[in-house]
Amino acid sequence: MLKISKPRLWSLGCMIWSLLQASIVSAADLSPLIVKAKEEKEVVWYTTASAADNQAIVAGFTRKYPFLRAQALRQTGEKLRQRILTEASAGQFFSDVVSVSGLEMGLLKSKNLLQSYAPPEAEIFPSGGKDKDGYSTAIYARNFVIGYNTAMIAEKDRPKDWPDLLEPRWKGKFGIDEEEFEWYGTLIDYWGREKTVKYMKALAAQQPQLRRGHSLLAQLLAAGEFPVSLVFPFELEQLKRRGAPVDWSATSDPIVTSINVIALSAKAPHPNAAKLFVNYVLSEEGQNIIRDASRVPVRPGVKPLAPKLDQSALKIHYVPADMFKKIAEYEKEFRDIFWKK
Repeated sequence: MLKISKPRLWSLGCMIWSLLQASIVSAADLSPLIVKAKEEKEVVWYTTASAADNQAIVAGFTRKYPFLRAQALRQTGEKLRQRILTEASAGQFFSDVVSVSGLEMGLLKSKNLLQSYAPPEAEIFPSGGKDKDGYSTAIYARNFVIGYNTAMIAEKDRPKDWPDLLEPRWKGKFGIDEEEFEWYGTLIDYWGREKTVKYMKALAAQQPQLRRGHSLLAQLLAAGEFPVSLVFPFELEQLKRRGAPVDWSATSDPIVTSINVIALSAKAPHPNAAKLFVNYVLSEEGQNIIRDASRVPVRPGVKPLAPKLDQSALKIHYVPADMFKKIAEYEKEFRDIFWKK
């Protein structure tokens, strides 16, 4: 008689559960939405996605639903938030769907500018990637990790976890974004305030090189400006594919993770087309488009371009959904610790 070990049995059970979930999602009947969406004729999407990324998603969506016109309006998260707030205060509602950072979306939710909707395609997503009240779902993730220049550091000396950055050898030799407020606040959520503040003060004493923007930090790391930096790994993986001598630690505890999320506007002019659009972005097809843009998909079963970025293999801790309530406090504390000489 064939014997199956408990670990293998558990893995097999998880695999079967995932397949069942996927089949339930694929069997979801969207035909009532389709009938009503045909009458609405269009959907308007406010997004922070790059022009190339949102055009790819719009193209895929309109191929699937050729009777709908999809318009994407792209701005930064701060500008989109302000636009939505301004329109709402004037009694104007133009957007059907919004995709911004979880931080921005939390604020919009608190202002009653979103509507609760449980997309069938969201069933398979991890609980940390969904709003507990059903207002939004993650479409891609940004991990905060320790990156390093492999040409400048021997393998045995490469930092593996956050405490390693406090070693004397890294003094003045690592980069960090000058506005790393989400990372700071999420570590408080994970480690507790006392441990986090103690760590941050010790890190500031290491005299990190402050720069503006994670893309810049990744480029400077690859160029050898400094041997270590706090970066987004999807950007390092892009540089690696182009031959840059960079890599990152997948063993940090935790790996703080911010998500970009999608939601329905509270007074969407085209609510049925909007629901079709949200389901499409969360579907395997939509998540593959996001993956092909070098982003990190959150949907289980859609693997990132770089296997190392598989979220299930990382010690993920998501930025808390209510971070927007405390971000001003965290910003002040971070500036006091890192900016004041």
